Amino acid sequence: MPRSPEWLGQVPDALDALAGLSAPVVDRTMLERLLGVHRRAAIRLMHRLGGYQSGRTFLIEREQLAAALRDWLQQAEPGSDHQLAFAQALADVATTPADLDLLARLLDGSTAIDGLAVDTELRWRLLRRLVSRGQAGPAQIEAELGRDRTDAGQRHAAASRASIPEPAAKAAAWDQIMAGTLPSATFRAALGGFQDPDNDELLAPYATRFFDVVADVWRDWGSDMAQYFAENAYPVTVISQQALDDATASIGRGDLPAPLRRLLSEGRDDVARALRNRQRDAQSS
Repeated sequence: MPRSPEWLGQVPDALDALAGLSAPVVDRTMLERLLGVHRRAAIRLMHRLGGYQSGRTFLIEREQLAAALRDWLQQAEPGSDHQLAFAQALADVATTPADLDLLARLLDGSTAIDGLAVDTELRWRLLRRLVSRGQAGPAQIEAELGRDRTDAGQRHAAASRASIPEPAAKAAAWDQIMAGTLPSATFRAALGGFQDPDNDELLAPYATRFFDVVADVWRDWGSDMAQYFAENAYPVTVISQQALDDATASIGRGDLPAPLRRLLSEGRDDVARALRNRQRDAQSS
């Protein structure tokens, strides 16, 4: 496992960012930026985790990152900050039945890891991942909210409901977000749940809706929420040439404010990078 404390400390933030990418692979330059390491260190780390070379870059599967986190979690010093960080990060990216089963057992208490305190925050994190993968639903969300009737609990519940992988749940979350009446923290939580990257097909219809409304949101909402919407509601999970063309058309509008144009351009660049990665991955297979 990596020995650098700097790398270990940045793993959760890196996985949070990676969770916002729909591509099943992560390239070497992205890993460099997320972990704050130089090129050679990133390549060594990717080799250690099972990454591979494709063309002129290195790629690694997100499932391999989850497997590494599971191993690090089991090996971490009991009760350490690193142990908690690995548990939190694994809860963000778990995909396989075995990993999801581990999350479920940690949540219901049937499994314990020496030194790991499954507190309220971690419980919500575990539950949200299970909800987003279809392994839990409204009943479990309400039960957890019954344990945590705080403002934070309400925000976690909003995020969890928005992450339910069903069309009706996504539609309800979108309407709630677009109403513009949610408190800022709840708005951010609901948008985070709505944009769960494992719901690509469910989110695809909202790409066009985003480009239809983003200019009006920028004009009519408060600056903080409008900027947050433009950055975080951008349809990064819709990886296609059509999505790039739609973004280009939106960016080309003559009445678009420069700050909004910049944010949309950054989102388009992320999608273009993910599309290139997918194409390279397909060519190498």
